[in-house]
Amino acid sequence: MAATDFHHRAGQDVDSVDQLSSVVLLGLAVAGGMAAIVLDLLLIG
Repeated sequence: MAATDFHHRAGQDVDSVDQLSSVVLLGLAVAGGMAAIVLDLLLIG
C-alpha cells in the first residue's frame, strides 16, 4: 500500500496517527490569537 492510501498502516489511518485533530488545531489557533491580542494590549496598550 502507498502512503497516500487511506489505511497506509495496519489498523491506523492518517487522521488518527499522523496529524493533530482539527479540534486541537482550532483550539491552538484561538488560544494563539487571544495571546497575541493580550500581549498587544499589554505592550503597546
